[in-house]
Amino acid sequence: MSESFWSDFTVEPKRKFRWLMSFRGIPQWIVKKVSKPNITISEAEHSFLNYKFYYPGRVEWAEISMTLVDPVYPDASKTLMKLLSDSGYVDPGGFEVTKEKTISKRGAVTAMGGKIYLSQLDAEGAILEEWQLFNPWIKSVSFDELDYESDDLLNVELTIRYDWARLNSAVGGDIHGSALKSPSMEGIVQREGGGVGR
Repeated sequence: MSESFWSDFTVEPKRKFRWLMSFRGIPQWIVKKVSKPNITISEAEHSFLNYKFYYPGRVEWAEISMTLVDPVYPDASKTLMKLLSDSGYVDPGGFEVTKEKTISKRGAVTAMGGKIYLSQLDAEGAILEEWQLFNPWIKSVSFDELDYESDDLLNVELTIRYDWARLNSAVGGDIHGSALKSPSMEGIVQREGGGVGR
């Protein structure tokens, strides 16, 4: 079977570099790296005499991490601080008793646009599969470090928490049986926008 895989030129494996992702205010071309959704299923243990038995419990979706390059324009650091502000954060310098607010899930999710799409592409640019992350919000941001000895680009490390994810596939549809409606790069760009201040 493995011999058939490598000898059949029509079989194309998925590649790590063929993907696109963007979310509110963050264009696709500054997202350098992202982890795919991961699942953990909890377990319940039952002991009986000399034995142990295990039963599956709840499904938990792990947070994802991503690396963004931080260009002068669009300024990724400024955009992320704007998303934090839109989530409900007010720094102490802007404190007013009559206008004070705090971060809420509704504000944090709305700031992110309510949903994040991660699309994997084939060699022709068509979508092979698409992950949808529901109710995402920013959990942590790291603005890298400065170093006189380095010529590297500045990056921003980002952690996103979400409630659950759904996988849609161009081959066979998602777990609910619906196939992707627009398997093209153009469809992603039009839907996601990617400009600052979206």
